[in-house]
Amino acid sequence: MTLPGLRVFDSHGTATAVVMVHGIRVSSSMWLPHARRLTPGFRVSAPDLPGHGALRGRAFTLAAAVEALDAAVTEAHTATGRRPLVVGMSLGGFVAMAHAVARPEQVRGLLVCGSTARPRGWKALVYTAAARVDERRSEERSAEANARLFRRHTAPECAEAVIAGGFARHAFGEAVRELCRVDFLDLAARLRTPTRFVNGRRDLLFRLEEKAFLRAVRGGGTTAHLAHAPGHHLFPLQDPDAFVALLRHTHARLPAG
Repeated sequence: MTLPGLRVFDSHGTATAVVMVHGIRVSSSMWLPHARRLTPGFRVSAPDLPGHGALRGRAFTLAAAVEALDAAVTEAHTATGRRPLVVGMSLGGFVAMAHAVARPEQVRGLLVCGSTARPRGWKALVYTAAARVDERRSEERSAEANARLFRRHTAPECAEAVIAGGFARHAFGEAVRELCRVDFLDLAARLRTPTRFVNGRRDLLFRLEEKAFLRAVRGGGTTAHLAHAPGHHLFPLQDPDAFVALLRHTHARLPAG
């Protein structure tokens, strides 16, 4: 099955399936350093979300993002015969939770990174202000500013993978506006998929509601864990070796089947 915007880093059909969902304004190429470390033991696939990467010409909506992820999860399941572990960072984590609520039978487990702060109240102002700053820049200046940010705050290998995939300036605002319409804490309470939340220890904004998210999932009777990693919001890109170890550990703890 060939899907627009879907990267498959290892086509080995018998490998364990992992679907990795990128963050806001970047693309699936951000996961290339991690895929190099995970294959061939894992079959890694990563979709571009609408408005990002190869799908940059499409408008971002949460419903369209869930549909894109569902197509990637279905492709992984068909190719391997196994339900995948879905890994999402930031925007990707919110999309992963929304998809798992809509299609719980499709997903074996969730690893949700940096997605435990609802964009509401003053937090919504932080989200929207950042989007407006980027929207006021030209395409070229936005790309230059984002490239500097990733080169300054992430591992060189990861920064170059992100930059190679390009930046989706217009999708930033679209995605923020969509996230502000959804109560993700209510969504978390409806999860029926084993979930592990992980935040960077210095990611103070996204740690604000982490315990509330954990309680919400557990309150619905679903297995959930909370862990912390060294670093800030971009911690999966700060140390790809450590993040891959975390992913392997999460996968090993999933219920069989």
